[in-house]
Amino acid sequence: MRMAKRGQVLILAALTISLAIIATQVYLYQRNERDERQEFSIIDDYVLGVQQGSRHVVVASLINISRGGPVSKLGSNLDRWAALMGRDYQIGRCDLNISKTSQAPYSDGVWINWSTPGAGVSSASVDVALGIGGRGAEVNWTFNVNVTTTLLISGHFSRANDDIKNVTIVVKLLNEGEPALARRITTQYFDQGAWKNPELLPSYRYQHFGNGTYQYSFIDSVQGTTIRVRAEAFDLRDVFVQAEADLTEG
Repeated sequence: MRMAKRGQVLILAALTISLAIIATQVYLYQRNERDERQEFSIIDDYVLGVQQGSRHVVVASLINISRGGPVSKLGSNLDRWAALMGRDYQIGRCDLNISKTSQAPYSDGVWINWSTPGAGVSSASVDVALGIGGRGAEVNWTFNVNVTTTLLISGHFSRANDDIKNVTIVVKLLNEGEPALARRITTQYFDQGAWKNPELLPSYRYQHFGNGTYQYSFIDSVQGTTIRVRAEAFDLRDVFVQAEADLTEG
């Protein structure tokens, strides 16, 4: 419940910030409407503000959904954003139409997949059509907003003695396919019917390579010929993602 509430606070903050940015741009446009070159510059800034604002809303919605919130939040938040834009633009016509991506693997604009071995994805995607008219300015622009956090987990172990294993876990975090830093990552390993925290072990070691790659190692008695491990991560945008993998000896 606490995570869902925090997600809603972030959504409200995103809407407020985006609207404030765009309201400032409209004010500047009105102050400088006699300068034709200035007008087009301000319109460009306004369009950029709409794009940035749309992205803020998608990010904030994905934060909420990745933490257990309903998928429907993406649509309702985008509807609210479009309505705000329609009311805010006072110097002509502004039509903001947003459609949620439905092509596989997306459903209602959302793709959450944490079950593929070695990888987890939390993603949202929408298509935006912006139409602006009035005072000699005509803009018709379409663009896609895609926010994707991917977590990759791999590793291996070596045997020290019987069930004593030296385990190495490698975690990579990506934003839109590019290396990204994490706000927080936790790892676990499964043994004797329960998930265990390697940070509690005296042998636990952690290394951050500064490029979205993190390495964890520990030594413990773990039964079996494979070791199931899990990583849970929050990226710097606070989007949550998790992934599991079975490590083998090597």
